[in-house]
Amino acid sequence: MNADLMPFLRRMDLNLLVTFDVLMRTGSATEAAQLLNKTQPGVSRDLSRLREIFSDPLLVWNHGHFQPTERALELHPTVREALSTLEAAFRPPESFNPAHASGVVNIGLGAHLETVLAGPLLRILAQKAPDVIPRLHPVHGAFDPDQIDNKQLDIAIGLFRNIPKRINAEVLFSDTRVAVMSKNHPLAHRAEIELQHLMEYRFFAFSNMFQQRTNFDEALKRTGFQLPFSAYLSGFGITGYVLEESDYVTTMPYVAAQAHIRHFNLIHRQLPPALQPVTFYMIWPRRLESDPLVNWVITLLKEVTAQEVTNTGTR
Repeated sequence: MNADLMPFLRRMDLNLLVTFDVLMRTGSATEAAQLLNKTQPGVSRDLSRLREIFSDPLLVWNHGHFQPTERALELHPTVREALSTLEAAFRPPESFNPAHASGVVNIGLGAHLETVLAGPLLRILAQKAPDVIPRLHPVHGAFDPDQIDNKQLDIAIGLFRNIPKRINAEVLFSDTRVAVMSKNHPLAHRAEIELQHLMEYRFFAFSNMFQQRTNFDEALKRTGFQLPFSAYLSGFGITGYVLEESDYVTTMPYVAAQAHIRHFNLIHRQLPPALQPVTFYMIWPRRLESDPLVNWVITLLKEVTAQEVTNTGTR
């Protein structure tokens, strides 16, 4: 066997990597010390050794918490994955029972999916995991990795693009984007809407996307058309009320349109082919790969989504 096999790893104390992982996840030497059952000076010594080994500050104190450097962000997914693999290999076999689970799971839902998934998700969680608290967050527009890196979200579903490799991503389902409006809207008499028709009516987006490009903007840009929004709403929840009481139009995935139409006097119409395709991704951080509760919720979200997509006949 080669005597130089893994020379760098032989110089590394595994406990230093555990400290690094906890510091990355907490951003606090005090909290890390509590979790690791160490003193705060002990954690600081570990960090000093890590900085020396990697020739990088790794974590810089900024406004009351540690801010990771680019090198730390690059290292952490690999370190976390390696530690998770070792932990899973060494841990005695055990089965996860959602009925005994507790805690908060932060779930981001984009593009009107909260309208589709929130009801069935909360119903099933109340039945199977009554002590688990789902905290739902609206997700607008392009993917923001800070929401995952800063632990604002544990799981997110949306029309994401340019997802960093350090974040797990899986295609959840594909759908067709449609235009939604009141049944009394002038566009309602058309079976299909052409690009020039879009320019004749008022569309709204959501306040988080003010002065930002939406996924619809990106699709429209490829056609050579532009569509300025005439209003910005506070959130997805008031969409049906606004459409029913105004001459505005908006676009959304077919599965979401069907959910709105069940409860409001609305109608959907097909958009030009170039604007139709939408693909939803589910994303979650590698730091939670070994978290049994998060993994169970991920599986549950897949099942709930598949059921709702099947029920609406999403195309």
